[in-house]
Amino acid sequence: NKIRHLRQFLRGWAKNESGIYKKEKERMLQLIQTLDIRAETTLLDPTKQACKSEAEAKLRSLLREE
Repeated sequence: NKIRHLRQFLRGWAKNESGIYKKEKERMLQLIQTLDIRAETTLLDPTKQACKSEAEAKLRSLLREE
């Protein structure tokens, strides 16, 4: 009985964790895509370039952890 409850708890925890990763990954992809589109029309200032490179690094980190 205890093992069954523990297993259910861990399944719920795993789904929650994977959901967090998925949302963060989607947010990073959307940010990178937005900055890429903006870079096609105008030159990005240094802060936007730094933001894009930081988002790409965070995305690589999330994919590695996943």
